[in-house]
Amino acid sequence: MNRKLLTTMTIVLTFSMMVSLVPNSIIAQDPIYGGTLFTPMGSDIDTLNMFTQGTTYSSYILDHIYDSLVKYDVDNVPQPILCTAWEYDVTGEIWTFTLREGIVWHDGTPFTADDVIFTWEMLLADDTIPRRSWIYDWIDGFTKIDETHVSVDFSYAPGYADVMIDFATGYIVPEHIWDTVDVHTFTNDAAIGCGPFKLAEYEPAQFFRFEAHTEYHLDGPYVAEKVVQIVRETEAGYYALSTGALDILDGAPPDLVDVAMVDPAIEKHEWLQDYWMYLGLNQRIYPMNIKEFRQAVLYGINRSEIVDLARYGRGLTCPASASLPYGEYYNPDVRDYQFNVALANSMLDDLGFLDSIGDDGIREDANGTDLAFEVMVSAEAQESVDTASLIAGYMADIGIDVTVKPVLFDVLWHEIGGDGSQLYNYEWCLLGWVGFWSDIHPNWASWLFNANGNWGGDSKNIPGWSGDPRANVTALCEEIFLTNDEDEKKDLLDQIQVIVAEDLPYLPLNILGGVTLYRVDEFKGWIMGSTTGPDNWESWLSIQLIEPESGPGFLALGAFLTIVVVVGLVRKRRR
Repeated sequence: MNRKLLTTMTIVLTFSMMVSLVPNSIIAQDPIYGGTLFTPMGSDIDTLNMFTQGTTYSSYILDHIYDSLVKYDVDNVPQPILCTAWEYDVTGEIWTFTLREGIVWHDGTPFTADDVIFTWEMLLADDTIPRRSWIYDWIDGFTKIDETHVSVDFSYAPGYADVMIDFATGYIVPEHIWDTVDVHTFTNDAAIGCGPFKLAEYEPAQFFRFEAHTEYHLDGPYVAEKVVQIVRETEAGYYALSTGALDILDGAPPDLVDVAMVDPAIEKHEWLQDYWMYLGLNQRIYPMNIKEFRQAVLYGINRSEIVDLARYGRGLTCPASASLPYGEYYNPDVRDYQFNVALANSMLDDLGFLDSIGDDGIREDANGTDLAFEVMVSAEAQESVDTASLIAGYMADIGIDVTVKPVLFDVLWHEIGGDGSQLYNYEWCLLGWVGFWSDIHPNWASWLFNANGNWGGDSKNIPGWSGDPRANVTALCEEIFLTNDEDEKKDLLDQIQVIVAEDLPYLPLNILGGVTLYRVDEFKGWIMGSTTGPDNWESWLSIQLIEPESGPGFLALGAFLTIVVVVGLVRKRRR
């Protein structure tokens, strides 16, 4: 070997080894900016209008663009975002928020107290807005005290969780855009918020591309871009993750997780979700309006096996009360529907549903009509399709013929009336409820069961629940609003759970558990919790490049020269 070349290599290698001995805490004391974070989403949005949207996909996208006064962190603790502090007077009825200064909307317009008041007054004035919080029905008015202080006057003293979760977490919108639109029909395609990311590009059914809001009022985001790719197939998502085209993947089956764990660049995180799946029987149709029929169906479903087989063992069986069993408001004494085929068959016999015609294994009603139903399910969630298929098998064992009908989620949501269409064009449906905080919020039941609310109201009352049980639950829900006595709230919620578990407006199946695979070779600073995966608002602000994207500094230049001399090839990493 040429002596001069050998000397050069020795110098460069020695320098590089010296660099490698410098502690990371010294090399990367400051965040390293840049790069593009690639994450997947299982389906497209229904709208970018936060006041009419109805899916978790839309909420996920909107969280990038818009902020609220308060957000809950991964430990379910409220954190100030558009405000810096909040307080209430001695009556507990007037709450004052101190607004953060220096905030600008994505189009450069300054954020002001007028934007906050405008958003609140728009919601107060129109009780037909679909995503309007129930708490606006208990508000007398708002006051702009000065440019940094706004207050809300409640007609009673609400609980802390009521204000924090039901009011302060609502998105604030810019008055200069929303004051001239119809909130019910506005699609908000060119959404302007003041959140950490600006919407730069959207290709329906393909991807969203966000750019970092460089004037964001909090630290971060440190990444330059975030691309949300719509990936409907888990296998395709895994391939993208393994090749570095995605940085995160949710819901991978165990075999893919096992394979991924061989790659040192990929880690996994497991958690439980505030998300439970249910079987909705359309009670507008006979015999789904018979309580004992719904009970028999639930007894006939092996919910533990659904968790094990369709959900890869991730998650928990959901109590019939629909409450999260790890929450402070959970009532363990409600009726339990342990899998019992013999009992389910006996109950159906007692109802007079017998296989009297043709001896084909399918029961008939009093008119001789087969107990045959179609269950609609989102074709975009394979685990849900698998769950529906298992349910069809269980029902065959109790003489009910069930056909699985996978459809696109937006079709499903429209047909069952979830978007306010009031079609109710279904017999059975398989869906889930997310984000009802039943582990920490005393009003969780009202969101689902209050006939005077949004989801429990007639326009979106998916199962068609009616009668005295619904009226009794509604009355109990509204009693909870009017008391700040925690023991009384707990007692009222216990009563609600007993009624719900007995009457079964929904047939709760399982609480979802999550496993997220994420790459650790390009980004650091992931934030996650026991009920939160790595792809969350806090992570979006925190993650940063492990290595500089371009323009390497003095230390990085040494490593660069080493590769050039020894290998003779520099691979440009994807950013």
